[in-house]
Amino acid sequence: MAGVPPSVAIASGMIAGVLAFRSRPDILDVSAAFNLRYVSLREAFLNFVAFAAIGLPLALAIGFIKPELSISNLKSIPASAAAILLFNALPEEIFFRGILQHVIESALKSKTVAAILAAVIFGAAHLNNGPATPNYKYFVMATVAGLFYGRAWRNRKNVLTSTLTHTMVNTAWRLLGR
Repeated sequence: MAGVPPSVAIASGMIAGVLAFRSRPDILDVSAAFNLRYVSLREAFLNFVAFAAIGLPLALAIGFIKPELSISNLKSIPASAAAILLFNALPEEIFFRGILQHVIESALKSKTVAAILAAVIFGAAHLNNGPATPNYKYFVMATVAGLFYGRAWRNRKNVLTSTLTHTMVNTAWRLLGR
């Protein structure tokens, strides 16, 4: 797709993928995954707070984040959070929770094993992030975060709830100087 902005390519791919799975609720239950009545802001926020209680000390201990809070970081939060939600968190949550965790859970009949496997695969998918690859710090942090995204998704199988948790985590990382 030469000449197409990455945001357009991501959005197009996401829409095509969701439409393709509408007839396969065994793979992606689109009606539950995107039902606004099932979105839980409370669940999203509680999983963000629970992750932060574990993730912040861990991120500092392994050198994943180096706090650099600045006014320019604060000013960019709304635009940054919107971009993260649409072009990062939503596509990843559709795949890792809405499809992968859902399929593993259905196949293995275990919510816990599915959540752990999806989180580890999510972490592994982030090994290529950063200047040094493989980036084991990113793997650890993404795996731990993935457990909380999975928890946010699990109760209602709503991708939008886990997307909100994911957006809050990534926005906080960006704000804190990842």
